[in-house]
Amino acid sequence: MSSQPQSPTPAPPPAPPARPRPGSRLWHWAKRLLLLAAAGVVLLVLVVAGGYLYYSRDLPSPEALRNYALPQVTKVRCADGSVCAEFFMPQGRRTVVRIEDLPPHVRNAFLGAEDADFYKHEGLDFVGMTRAAVKNLIPGSRKSGASTITQQVVKNMLLSPERSLSRKVREWILTPRVEQALTKDQILSLYINQVYYGQGRSGLEEAALYYFGKHAKELSLGEAAVLAGTVQSPNRINPEKNIVKAKQRQRYVLGQMAGHGFAPHDQAEKEMEKPIVLAPRPPPEVGPYYAEEIRRTLVARYGEEAVLTGGLRVDIAMDPKLQAIADESVRKGLEAVDHRQGYRGALGTLEPKRFDQLEPLIARHIEEAGRRQKEGAYVADLSSLAQTGEPEPKPEEEPVVTTTAEEEEDETLSADEKLARDVQLAPLKEGLRVAGLVTQVDDSGKKARVDLVGRTAEIPFSTVTWARLKGKGAPSRMSDVMKTGDIVLVRITRVTPAPAVLEATLDQVPLVQGGLVVINPQNRYVVAMVGGYDFQQSPFNRATQARRQPGSSFKPFLYGAALGSGRFTTISTVNDAPEAIRDPYTGKTWKPQNSDHTFDGPMTLREALTKSKNTVSVRLIEAITPATAIDFARRAGIRSPLPENLTLALGTGEVSILEAANAYATLQANGRYAEPLLLLKVADARGKVLEEHQPAFEETLPPAVAYLTTSLMRSVVEEGTARAVRELNRPAAGKTGTASENRDAWFSGFTADYVASAWVGFDDHSPLGSSETGGRAAIPLWLEFMRAAHQGLPAREFDVPPGVVQVRIDPVSKLLAGNSVPGRLEPFLEGTQPTAEAPPPGHVSPSDFFLQEGSRGGL
Repeated sequence: MSSQPQSPTPAPPPAPPARPRPGSRLWHWAKRLLLLAAAGVVLLVLVVAGGYLYYSRDLPSPEALRNYALPQVTKVRCADGSVCAEFFMPQGRRTVVRIEDLPPHVRNAFLGAEDADFYKHEGLDFVGMTRAAVKNLIPGSRKSGASTITQQVVKNMLLSPERSLSRKVREWILTPRVEQALTKDQILSLYINQVYYGQGRSGLEEAALYYFGKHAKELSLGEAAVLAGTVQSPNRINPEKNIVKAKQRQRYVLGQMAGHGFAPHDQAEKEMEKPIVLAPRPPPEVGPYYAEEIRRTLVARYGEEAVLTGGLRVDIAMDPKLQAIADESVRKGLEAVDHRQGYRGALGTLEPKRFDQLEPLIARHIEEAGRRQKEGAYVADLSSLAQTGEPEPKPEEEPVVTTTAEEEEDETLSADEKLARDVQLAPLKEGLRVAGLVTQVDDSGKKARVDLVGRTAEIPFSTVTWARLKGKGAPSRMSDVMKTGDIVLVRITRVTPAPAVLEATLDQVPLVQGGLVVINPQNRYVVAMVGGYDFQQSPFNRATQARRQPGSSFKPFLYGAALGSGRFTTISTVNDAPEAIRDPYTGKTWKPQNSDHTFDGPMTLREALTKSKNTVSVRLIEAITPATAIDFARRAGIRSPLPENLTLALGTGEVSILEAANAYATLQANGRYAEPLLLLKVADARGKVLEEHQPAFEETLPPAVAYLTTSLMRSVVEEGTARAVRELNRPAAGKTGTASENRDAWFSGFTADYVASAWVGFDDHSPLGSSETGGRAAIPLWLEFMRAAHQGLPAREFDVPPGVVQVRIDPVSKLLAGNSVPGRLEPFLEGTQPTAEAPPPGHVSPSDFFLQEGSRGGL
């Protein structure tokens, strides 16, 4: 029997998977989250490490701050020992003060204002950073930061002030490094000495001197709180710009100091109630042209960085009292010339309705400004509103330190508020020049009124009669000069108590320029130098950088050369007559003319120079040659190129005011030449002397010849074109000069005490006008200075050197005056004086006393 295969037994169905327990599921997800977190941590570490490495590239070393030399101001001392100029970088007017010299309340003021936990944290204030971050997320809240003092030092001194995440990260990296490299006191010292305090002052010492007139170590608790609070917004809340905000900020700082135990509560509260008292305004620096000449000289020798940041100590020859006199003399002289040129009209116009909109904003600006001791109320200078009501383009200035707080505040101001804030304010005083808006013109009352915001000035018609408009005659009524809505420049002549109107006169800034150089001939110190009307408007120094034709003021060098040639004496006769001359040096034929277009025939050299006769000068230079005249001028001190032709006799060579003054000083000193001295001594910040200068005299001209030349110039003062100088009532000598077409007006001259040269002209060489001669335009500058400079000084005669003999001469015959003939004393080189006696009256035989070449007295 067959057997059948049996079918396999079916496998039992698989058991259903066990359901995971709740704990195992949680563990599963937990592992995943842990792995993810670990990966995130690793990724975060990698990102942080990568970011740290990335942003750490090329970071400056904090060690650089250990020996960091903060830029310091170079101080320039004048002859009286006072500081009369300072050179510095933008916002770098800084003098470093040692942190250990500051009392605790001064140091603590900055902690209360900026970083109360400075001595506790390690550079970064994480609690403050978190608080600031939360606050910045709240809509409508004012953004705030949490920068510690160390962070600010890093930002200001190692990085840049840009607002970016990149810069902030680099700051976070560097800050702990700085904390490790420097002590807390070192960091605080860098901060206090580095930050900006407004008004061009950086560093606590300069800020204390400017605002309170005292050194940083002398600041009171309240004053220290003011300055510590200023650094947050130095251009907006410094006590001069806005004393209201400065007081609010001071109260905050004092509160912080009291709350953190930096100051007793009672003292802090007492200071909160006191007003902020600013010291009298520092006097304006005199002699800006002189100072700039010194700066340019120093930069040429030591480089700009050393001069602007190296804290050099410099001594110069300027006498600040004489310099102030010189500044004022040039100002008054040029204004007088400018008034004779006529009135150029208003600065611009402003619609009355527009002014009504701006006036309350400007008034608030005035109310908020801090007033200095001994100063009157502020008035507004509206020149920035002229024409369109928009500010005129300002000249390029150095960048201003602007904080984040200030930038944010600017964004909230309206256009009118910004316009009003930019209006310059000036303390009211006599002599103040300010622009105001004409609000009333009263022809019947012969007056006009000008609004200065807060005060009104009245201009009487009698003071504007000079204001002749171009192409018109003298004004006959006030409306010929100005109209309502004009913005005009006025000068306050009398300050009256409010609300009475101020007394004023119409003014304008001259276009004509001028210069004055004053030298002490005893030591060749340049005691005063003015290079133009207004340094702020035009820093070009016309005393040293310009070359202008001296005209007849060059003639003394020609006459001196003639006397020194041995062929002429002071009484030699030369003919003043018209003549066509072919100049052998140029090949051109010309006919010299005298300024008055008259000819007086034969005359002595003394008479010819006294009357400034051009024809005689040309005959002299023909006789002695231009080369001889140039040689004499070179020995006196003229260094500029001079034309070697006959026109040199009329002063066609161009010279600077400084070299003209120094060449005249050589004549005054009887032929002793020395370089003019401006810079006397330079020392570095440690006191090491880098250079020092003393006058080095040498006799370059025969003393007797120089004296005779001076004698001729005394006649110019006593009888000639410089007779106005007789007002000094003392011996004086000099010579006027007027270049062709009246383009340049000069007067150079001296007494026994001072030598000075004055020049007046336009920068573009435009004619001054036919009446503007050296005697009319330049002498007033010179005389105004000399009159004030000689007050209290005794009158002194010039020294007579050996080799000069003085004899009494008959003015008709030029022979010795006998007992029967009246005569006058005349100086001669020894051996050239006449020996024959004049015959009695009726038997005179005139002689021109023309000495032959080779006689005694030659150069």
